[in-house]
Amino acid sequence: MKEDQIEIINLSVKELEEIKKKEEIQSLLFETESLIPVKDNDRELEKFQLRNGTITSIKEVKDIIRGMARDYDPMFPNKKPFFSLMFNLNGWTDLNPNSFVKPPICAVWIKQYVYGRFDREVLPSLLAKENPIIVGYVKKYKLFQFLNDEGLLLLEVYIQDVIDVMKISRDWNDFEEKYVKLYDLSVQLKLKFSNS
Repeated sequence: MKEDQIEIINLSVKELEEIKKKEEIQSLLFETESLIPVKDNDRELEKFQLRNGTITSIKEVKDIIRGMARDYDPMFPNKKPFFSLMFNLNGWTDLNPNSFVKPPICAVWIKQYVYGRFDREVLPSLLAKENPIIVGYVKKYKLFQFLNDEGLLLLEVYIQDVIDVMKISRDWNDFEEKYVKLYDLSVQLKLKFSNS
């Protein structure tokens, strides 16, 4: 054989070795990707029981929450006695319950006693939504704007339940005791001390 032919054969062998190495690397990469866990859609459909006895699934929780905020339509309008009862039970006679700006504790109580009635994953999912602060502690969207129609129907029921218990309560502490007991919520209540 001539030197040129030997050089071509050696070059071909080197090229073949390079191609073989590349194929081995690719096969290793594909094998690694096959080890990545595949999303189990059946897991989302699996039912579980919450502390309050409600049966639900991850899919049902996700189905209650919308991806984008809906247009604003008040869920706590002034025609409902929600805030007027809350203000009366707390003795806030110098504050206007119909004012847009409410004491910040009102937002905490709404989360505890209204949104707290949803499955336990709903409130954290709503709070995780991008919702910039406009001014002070006022956010661009209300949490209920991220609920779908089914979630809004549940929210209406929960708001009415709060109103019904507030109507039969002497003061805010009495409301909290009655409501927490009635709906089996895990909320830290204030301790009462006796003068004995």
